[in-house]
Amino acid sequence: NWRAFANAGVNYVYSPGGFYGNYSLDFPVSMGGYTFSPNPDEPILVHMVHVPTAPGLTSREQHKAGRYAMYGTPFEDFEDAAIQQLTEALGPYGFDAERDIAAITVNRWPHGYAYEYNELFDGDWSPKKGPHITARARVGKLAIANSDSSAYAYVNGAVDAAIRATEELFGTA
Repeated sequence: NWRAFANAGVNYVYSPGGFYGNYSLDFPVSMGGYTFSPNPDEPILVHMVHVPTAPGLTSREQHKAGRYAMYGTPFEDFEDAAIQQLTEALGPYGFDAERDIAAITVNRWPHGYAYEYNELFDGDWSPKKGPHITARARVGKLAIANSDSSAYAYVNGAVDAAIRATEELFGTA
């Protein structure tokens, strides 16, 4: 439940220096058979954001270091940090990790890790020219479609890739 958030009067916590730089309650969106939790005594999703940084490196080097750090961090460390930060911030408002956390899901390959070319550091590479073009090349009946294959880290990059891959397989409509 999210009673401790309600008791604290917050739905978003900014935590500079914390493992999770920020975390917040799920957006109040209902669609299809899913409805958001209007009552603090009901379950809700808490979205926590960890961004590994490597100051002093170039953009591309930081991207690689961040990806390495994400893969190299055991799931237990993500879980322990979540419990610790939630307990420290919300414990005084009634948060109890044993009671209030049903599950923890960790996404170690978020959309933010599809590399986007930076014209300051990546020379001639762009969304239309770069190694991602070679990596997404069709092989027989296999066509690659994801945000990485577009070199664009957002859902529209993945959708554009899906359209491209479908057209590669079946031709244009």
